[in-house]
Amino acid sequence: MKKLLLIAFTLFCVVVCLLPSVGMLFNPTDKPIGNERQTPAPSITQKDGSFNYKYFTELGGYYEKHFAYRPEMIQTDADIQSKCFFTSNIDTVVVGNNDWLYYTSSTDDYLGKNTLSGGEISGVKHNLEIIQSYCRANGVNFLFTVAPNKNTLYPDNMPYTYSAKVSGTHNRDLLHSVLEDSEVNYCNLFEPLSNQDETLYFARDSHWNNKGALLAYNTILTQLNQPHDDYSSAEVTRRKDFTGDLSNMLYPVSSEPEYNYYYGAEKNYSYTTDTKSVEDTLIQTANPNASGKLYMYRDSFGNALVPFFASAYNSATFTKSFPMNIRQEFASDKPDTFVMELVERNIKWLITMPPMLPAPEHSIFKTEGTLEGSAAVKVKPCDYAAEYTQFSAVIDSPDQGSDAEYYITVKDQSGAEKTFETFSYKSEDGNGFIAYLPAEQFPSEGSYEIKILVKNKDGFYELRS
Repeated sequence: MKKLLLIAFTLFCVVVCLLPSVGMLFNPTDKPIGNERQTPAPSITQKDGSFNYKYFTELGGYYEKHFAYRPEMIQTDADIQSKCFFTSNIDTVVVGNNDWLYYTSSTDDYLGKNTLSGGEISGVKHNLEIIQSYCRANGVNFLFTVAPNKNTLYPDNMPYTYSAKVSGTHNRDLLHSVLEDSEVNYCNLFEPLSNQDETLYFARDSHWNNKGALLAYNTILTQLNQPHDDYSSAEVTRRKDFTGDLSNMLYPVSSEPEYNYYYGAEKNYSYTTDTKSVEDTLIQTANPNASGKLYMYRDSFGNALVPFFASAYNSATFTKSFPMNIRQEFASDKPDTFVMELVERNIKWLITMPPMLPAPEHSIFKTEGTLEGSAAVKVKPCDYAAEYTQFSAVIDSPDQGSDAEYYITVKDQSGAEKTFETFSYKSEDGNGFIAYLPAEQFPSEGSYEIKILVKNKDGFYELRS
């Protein structure tokens, strides 16, 4: 009897182990789960007909995403862990109270952890000032805004395991304080969204619902003085048809839809691109009954904004490409308005991935003296745009001040000495600057003598390095 039980148990284990693989013949997982991207089946040969030596590695990656009954297994594991142990089975989702879900990448902001330093926040402001100056020089109205993290506005359902805050300092507060005293056209969405009694975010998604997006849209366009329909007299439809991104990640089989609100904005415009959904990286729209030309950088929070903004402008371009090649986009689209929206958890992108713009050229400045320090300088082709050569450096100068800005003086191919303002830049190696110079004047294989100027509250200083 024991032998039969052992054989039966062994057969059961073998069947369980083979089921995900054999099951791919009749029930493969053919749709991505949550925010995953579809993984194509690898080819045993390359385009030139030669053997693909990465085939087995790629096949392993393909199998991980496509084995049979994968969604059901993830769902079962999630149900056990969330309902029995009040925790999440995947790193990207935090299981909160009352069936609320939060995005893990927002927890640093929630806890006041890994915040930007005062100098880095000043660098974010400086980079926004450069963008706005470029826009103004090209006749474009600029506005920057931040979409609040869900747990910033609705912290009550965060689990008790996140109750021990590291600090009361948050990037959003630091950013608000420096932008209040700047000329940057900043639209603060935290105040109007937090003043609403009604919950404007989904419980099982990381984003605002359409009612929250409408409030953001009205706040932004009012600040821009752009004529628009505020949809106060629109016939609103409420439908239980929205399935959240976090819910899809955690419960891919039986995600429960939530209520969303619809205002009919989709009827007012048409797509001029082959648009599949508001998730697309590039979307262009037209509304012959509206005025103005919009260029908008938006992240996933902008998905719900697209219908409203598209209905308010004669033509609009929406992009998710980051870092942005603003000069190239402006040259092709020629907008009169540029709206830049980032979610709170990605504020640091403005200093870790500054947009590609030709570094502003300035007259050579009179310096007040010198500062001691070191600079690890790199010159190479731009990572994202062939028309630029990328000049960057990590700076170590204890006397420069926390609000230091950097300029470089360098000779072009003709021997002319030019001075450029740089973006503040935070890399894995440290803090410093990055500048994009035209590759035809400053080829990446060239040899350069670079003078670094430091601007602080006392004036300009040459960095002795």
